[in-house]
Amino acid sequence: MTSDRTGNVFFRGAEPSDTGAIQNWVMAPHVTRWSHKVFSRIGAALQGPQNSTETQLLIAVIDGRSVGCAYVYSAHGDPSWSAIPDVTPHTRAIDFLIGESDVLNRKWGQAMLRALGLQVFEDPGIDRIVACPLADNWPAVIALKRVGFREKGRHPNPAMNAMYLTVTPATLKS
Repeated sequence: MTSDRTGNVFFRGAEPSDTGAIQNWVMAPHVTRWSHKVFSRIGAALQGPQNSTETQLLIAVIDGRSVGCAYVYSAHGDPSWSAIPDVTPHTRAIDFLIGESDVLNRKWGQAMLRALGLQVFEDPGIDRIVACPLADNWPAVIALKRVGFREKGRHPNPAMNAMYLTVTPATLKS
């Protein structure tokens, strides 16, 4: 994936120097409020290979400032997604967060998700992106829906208490 600008937002590959910022973001009160096991993936990604063809840890940059991150990975074969029938080998899942509190409630989440979606869909082989925010994380759910993600119900794992949303290249709003 390449850095693709959408307005003042773009994503770049995470670097080892981003570790401290990512750890602070994951521990920020406005993030831990909604966190569940998916945010542990971001921490695990810091320890493993970054920016492989199927797994990427990306940093969200707004106006030249790193403000959050996204983890993009293959949903196919991942145990968290095995019960979802429309997940194919060409499906990517995303976990995302805004780490800087002064960026919240300013519609940057929508801009970030739009930029991320456009970047993921630069690969013509990707058929859809799936996301699974906690059901009561309305800021994330609303931002996802406003950029074209469609609600497909609750995640089959009731312990997650998460919604399942999906977007295709045709339904991503630019």
